[in-house]
Amino acid sequence: MKKLLLTTITAAGLVLSGQAAATPFYLDLSDDATVNPLGPIEQLDLSYDSYTEVNLVTNEVSTRAGTSLIGYDFGGVLTSPVYDDFADMVLDGTSIQNTFTYTPSPGGLGVDFTTFPFSQTRLSFDLALEGDLVSGVGVDYTGGSLDIYAYDVSDPFNQDSGTSFLSGPVLLMSTMFSYSSINIGEQVVESLVTDSSLTAAGEEVFYFSNVAGTVFTSFQQYIEDTLTDIVLSAAQTVSIDELEANILAPLAVSADGSTVLVSDDHTAAVTFQVAEPSTVAVFGLGLMSMFGFARRRRQK
Repeated sequence: MKKLLLTTITAAGLVLSGQAAATPFYLDLSDDATVNPLGPIEQLDLSYDSYTEVNLVTNEVSTRAGTSLIGYDFGGVLTSPVYDDFADMVLDGTSIQNTFTYTPSPGGLGVDFTTFPFSQTRLSFDLALEGDLVSGVGVDYTGGSLDIYAYDVSDPFNQDSGTSFLSGPVLLMSTMFSYSSINIGEQVVESLVTDSSLTAAGEEVFYFSNVAGTVFTSFQQYIEDTLTDIVLSAAQTVSIDELEANILAPLAVSADGSTVLVSDDHTAAVTFQVAEPSTVAVFGLGLMSMFGFARRRRQK
């Protein structure tokens, strides 16, 4: 079974066609109701840890990262959760983790300088993917989601006291993945993002502008003006060889030996794009692979 598993994972996947054009966006992460005066953001960057369960009998695959790992255990094999709570997930001591950064990176984005110590609003996430290992195809994720949350920390620039958690998480966006492809070393997932994907809080954070520079106050206003939808696209570089090796040497094995647990730390880029007709046409064909999974380098 393991030989079949490795053959399946090594097989070449589909090539993503009809790539959409990147769309700059704006963030309002402060309490001043000002849409990011520091300039447009090209992408959200993320470093994170994941757990993936692989059933060697049924070939079912389940990947979790972000808030899905709060209180997680692997059939009782792990004696403690990966993260105790949300604050534990986004802070390692006073060091921030599992949190989006930005390209380009505008200094002071989301910082409230009206109080002392200063506070800053940041973006975190939850990732859930379900699928199968399919012979001749690779990792075929048939469903999944990426949620984006906001949270607040205190005084991120004070080196004496460090950073502490204030409040959150607040759900801003919930997106169901609808299309994906995988090349060896690069995995891409795309999902249509519309007005219904954002919460009321999200409508106050994410903004887009048209070619004339008009900034809209919601996704829906942008869509109605441009007659185009927004696509959320996420990509990550992952080593297939490392994945193969770590399935053979998993972090944990279920009591009946049928399921293995693998994990790793990852980097990913999330962008918003304007969908080309060819891209929209293939939505719903099935989700394949994003974010990968391999051996966990750090365990609590």
